[in-house]
Amino acid sequence: MAGAHVLSPDTLVDRISKKIGELPAGPLPPRSPADGPCIWRVPPVIRDHESEAYEPRLVSIGPFHRGKQSLLPMEQVKISYLRDLLGRSLDNRLDQYVRAIRQCEQRAREQYSQPFDFNRDEFVEMLVIDGCFVIEYFIKRVFKQTVETTLLSGVRWGFAHLRRDLMLLENQVPFFVLVKLFELSRVPFTGRRKEPLDLVELSLKFLDVKLPMEEQPQADQVLHLLHLYHLCLDPRRVKEERSYSFGRLLLCPLETAASFASLIFFGFLYLVLIRKWPFVAPKKDSSVPRMINCATELVEAGLEFKKKSLDRDKSNCFIKVSFVDGTLEIPFLKVEESTGSKLRNLIALEQCCPQVGDYCTSYAVFIDNVINTESDVAILRSSDIIESKLGSDAEVADMFNKLCKGTHIKYDSHANASLFKAVKEYSDFAHHRWRATLVHKYFRNPLAVAIMVGGCLLLFLTATQTYFTVFRKQ
Repeated sequence: MAGAHVLSPDTLVDRISKKIGELPAGPLPPRSPADGPCIWRVPPVIRDHESEAYEPRLVSIGPFHRGKQSLLPMEQVKISYLRDLLGRSLDNRLDQYVRAIRQCEQRAREQYSQPFDFNRDEFVEMLVIDGCFVIEYFIKRVFKQTVETTLLSGVRWGFAHLRRDLMLLENQVPFFVLVKLFELSRVPFTGRRKEPLDLVELSLKFLDVKLPMEEQPQADQVLHLLHLYHLCLDPRRVKEERSYSFGRLLLCPLETAASFASLIFFGFLYLVLIRKWPFVAPKKDSSVPRMINCATELVEAGLEFKKKSLDRDKSNCFIKVSFVDGTLEIPFLKVEESTGSKLRNLIALEQCCPQVGDYCTSYAVFIDNVINTESDVAILRSSDIIESKLGSDAEVADMFNKLCKGTHIKYDSHANASLFKAVKEYSDFAHHRWRATLVHKYFRNPLAVAIMVGGCLLLFLTATQTYFTVFRKQ
């Protein structure tokens, strides 16, 4: 730049040497991921593919989107919710809120990935107003105190967009800030409940997440609201539900007999067909595949799709997929207008904070592989795995196909790596494809099945009669 002061080489050397001298002796100690920021600006490599998915439509929470013209109408609503929280008890005092947040102001600043132009008072004011708004909003929603006459119900799209905005990575305040404000608040609860909710339980009710008390995350484990939801999706928390009715138990022997008959029948057909299509065993590959086939191709390869039954208390965990005996079991997912944004922000959290895990990114990679076209969506929909509120199956496919753009995952060790390998090995095995072809092509019609079984039975009896006739003569 013209007119800028240029340092002499010696001065520049001295300045760099001084910085080197300020370093501690020896190698730098490894920094714990927990010490780093947890509220990030989504990197451009991810954001550029669908920037609107990461931006609030109704309310700003935290510093990154504060002051945007389109979000200003909610500032008055936030102040009114702060007033409502203060009015719940004489013990709720604004001066206590401010003092408590001042004490943790520096720690709160360090949770954000980028600096922002707020002085100390402005930052503390923002945390108090935004934090109290979130707490009061949770209370109103959980205890059904948000009536149509409130200011919020008349602002743009109202509650649906607000719920979406609170799940954005860039639109968070540290959870410990919410905890401090909540602990200083007295909220008289009515009804059957003898003890008031804690903040984690209150937040989970807002998120519509059902977890037993003993499995709920501890407040000191939670980075922010989006991270709380992410913790609840951890597949390791979810147990599969196995229920059997009395009728089902009665049918088990029949199913076993049918399976045995099927084994003999298809074994006989393989012996006949193997002369036409010689069997070649697939080569064993110890590496984890980067891709698996789409739903249409997997069905052709003999795989089946089934909606996974989960523990009733955790029925909203949609990412725990499994592969057992040729069946891909996938939990139910309702695809709505906000689904893409929710998934993208969970993935962005994992990309920016690797210490939280990669199971949402791994699920996105899996579903992106399984769904290529609207035909694949139709297969999942017919299996009651997906229910779409979008316009068409093509829109659903397009949404899932764009989720992973700009993301990174370790293909050899991600959460679904072993599933990818098992699915690939199964679909590459020739006899599974033969069996699927026979079933889909020849045995969809019950009459065709009856004719084929009768023909095979007749052939078997004829062969048996011939055998005994020949050996009797001998």
